[in-house]
Amino acid sequence: MKKIKAIKLCSTLLLMLAFIGCDIDLQERFVFEPEVDLTDPFGEMTAWQFFNSTQALKLNEDGTLNGDGLNYFRAAIEAAGMVDEYNTPNDGRTFIMLNNNAFEGNGDIIALVTGSADIEEGETPAEVMARADISVLRLILQYHIITTYITQNNPLLVRDVNYEFQTLIPGEAGKIVLRRDSQLRVDVNTSPAPLPSTATGGGNNERLRNYNYVFSNGIGHSSNDPVRNEPYPSPNN
Repeated sequence: MKKIKAIKLCSTLLLMLAFIGCDIDLQERFVFEPEVDLTDPFGEMTAWQFFNSTQALKLNEDGTLNGDGLNYFRAAIEAAGMVDEYNTPNDGRTFIMLNNNAFEGNGDIIALVTGSADIEEGETPAEVMARADISVLRLILQYHIITTYITQNNPLLVRDVNYEFQTLIPGEAGKIVLRRDSQLRVDVNTSPAPLPSTATGGGNNERLRNYNYVFSNGIGHSSNDPVRNEPYPSPNN
């Protein structure tokens, strides 16, 4: 008897739930819309177009050049007549973007291409680059373009292993080495490397600063200092 009552009770409950369930609207399909834009913001631009954007030509509030900006880099590319290297389609290159910090200071690019790190008050990046030895400037820029497309998280880069790539400078003089650590930081020409000591010693190696600027004709990573394989020649100024 108790068993029959239990069955009747279960049947009644199921019937009640069925009627109640009929009054509940169907849940709309959930579509995830992330707050962060996951698309590449510069993917439709060439590298050169990005270098001319407000995101690249950074100024501090007082009007001075921001260290992370590419103001000198843009002026250097134009002075060297190398716009096409950054503006035309290709099979994929890696551009090491030399920020303003990489130009100013002893041993940095302005000193390498003019013979002095001095900048006159009010002198613009274009005016500074007008004083440059163009042959030296072109070598520096060519060494900072790698002919292979390399992302920060490239699965081919096993951590703590040196990988050798070729820049626009042909032959051994154009070899460059990248090394990624466990925190996905990428070092350039770090020791020990299969390069001469002129590339890995005396501050000639560098850790990349910002990563993965995806362009329509390559990918860019920024650097606070220039790197080299062989010493750049002295300017003829």
